[in-house]
Amino acid sequence: YDPEEKYSREPFAADVSEGKNDPIYNAHSYHTKVPHKAIMRYILHYTEPGDIVFDGFCGTGMTGVAAQMCGSKEAIESLGYEVRKDGTILDESGKSFSKLGARYAVLNDLSPAATFIAYNYNTPVDAKAFEREAKKILKEVEEECGWMYHTLSSEKAEDIERAKKLLSEQGKDFTKELLSWGRINYTVWSDVFSCPECGGEIIFWEAAVDKEEGKVRSEFSCPHCGASLTKKRMDRVIETKFDPAIGETVKQAKQIPVLINYSIGKKRYEKTPDEFDLALIEYIEKSEIPYWYPTHRIPKGDKTGDPFSVGITHVHHFYTKRNLWVLAYSFDKAKALNMPLLIIWLTSSQLRTSKMYKFTLDRKMGTVSGTLYIPSLWVENATWKLLDYKKRDFSSLDLPSISRAVISSNSSSFLLSPSRTQDYIFTDPPFGGNLMYSELNFLWEAWLKVFTNNVPEAIMNNVQQKGLLEYQDLMTRCFEEYYRVLKPGRWMTVECHNSQNSVWNAIQEAIQRAGFVIADVRTLDKKQGTFKQVTSTGAVKQDLIISAYKPNGGLEDRFKLEAGTEDGVWDFLREHLKRLPV
Repeated sequence: YDPEEKYSREPFAADVSEGKNDPIYNAHSYHTKVPHKAIMRYILHYTEPGDIVFDGFCGTGMTGVAAQMCGSKEAIESLGYEVRKDGTILDESGKSFSKLGARYAVLNDLSPAATFIAYNYNTPVDAKAFEREAKKILKEVEEECGWMYHTLSSEKAEDIERAKKLLSEQGKDFTKELLSWGRINYTVWSDVFSCPECGGEIIFWEAAVDKEEGKVRSEFSCPHCGASLTKKRMDRVIETKFDPAIGETVKQAKQIPVLINYSIGKKRYEKTPDEFDLALIEYIEKSEIPYWYPTHRIPKGDKTGDPFSVGITHVHHFYTKRNLWVLAYSFDKAKALNMPLLIIWLTSSQLRTSKMYKFTLDRKMGTVSGTLYIPSLWVENATWKLLDYKKRDFSSLDLPSISRAVISSNSSSFLLSPSRTQDYIFTDPPFGGNLMYSELNFLWEAWLKVFTNNVPEAIMNNVQQKGLLEYQDLMTRCFEEYYRVLKPGRWMTVECHNSQNSVWNAIQEAIQRAGFVIADVRTLDKKQGTFKQVTSTGAVKQDLIISAYKPNGGLEDRFKLEAGTEDGVWDFLREHLKRLPV
């Protein structure tokens, strides 16, 4: 920090919903993510080429990507700015406000899964080499596991019996003699309930789904006794079976396949699973996966109650046996290669290949964000197909050619950076009890074999015995570290999500306790696509952008001498007014 260096900026706010269709944004999902193109606007406003940008809750590292992309003329022009030959950047009104040039980034997160993804996004990669190795793995997956995703296109009883016989006699080699078959794209599974009136088993798909109207009925009749039922009135049918992976007997909710979507060539078809499909699933279930896969027990938490309620107690229970087999085989092949991008290529498909992927009749399927929810109708996506789709995403990534980012995995309440070294902070911190990151990242981290230390995790969580006061204390400690590493007179932008008013007030107070001065608070109006000045801090309905600054050293020194005097008051006001939006 050089106190003689001149620096002056007004607070800035930009539309943070920008750029969500970018390949970098979509390649790997995460629970919260600000598009890097939105962050670029802030970085260009507050910094100069060569400055250091810090993010202590970096998630997948979009702040680092944004900092490095400030050196890309094409990326800056995609924001609607003009770049002159001398590197001067003009805003939409034609006013000069920044310079073309990459910034450095210091990134930190408590989650090893987050920092591993962030590392891959911020490290140069040979796209051609990645695509070559990914294709090789997919080819080997097809040879090893392709037989698991076969289904008959024929409905003839003799063809079904012949296929069952081939499977029992030849095992996975049955495909060599099976001519009338298609490749499974996905299989829909349904919960099985019991009627509280007659005790009969009810397949939820058959009783509640109205295929003609395209909706799931909230009330329906029991096919056995005609009683009027709702999902809440029924209990799931529970099956008891031995799990050889953990050497224990487990009790799980009964779920059966009810629909198969498959392809022959480029055409798609749908069918009800036949006896061969059920025999194939049973054969796979009885087979042993010859590769390592995680069998860790899911920790008790605020968002892990739902999987426990249906008997999903360990990581491998989130997948069908064949999808687990493909993932295990793919990881085995990827880890033998010195290319970390292959690993996040695999983790990027894990949620969509799990039992959390919800089936909807309009085919707009997906997971329920922010929880480990297992729906009553879920989709078993063919893992090989998703990996092939994701391969194209990762092959098209425009990643930095030179790494200008330093990434660490630790608590932001104890940062490794020296004091007064960071030029600007952009951060999207955990907001109260919105998201339980250590719980939600558990599946990814189980495959990576390293877990979040949730003791200093800054969240509100009943199981961790962290309420509003504990959350505010942890956030205050983090912002105190932010204050320590930031240069005096420089800015911090805090992006906050919807939450309770009490949490909003707590995070504002934590920022101010740390020593920052809040100069501006704006809200994102997604209906009109513009920011509006917040008129009431007690009503939080939209995402908020807090602009805060660290008073410069001169003011702090003068204030110690002038505190309580008229000169001290005017000195502070002059310093603060410089940082208010005009």
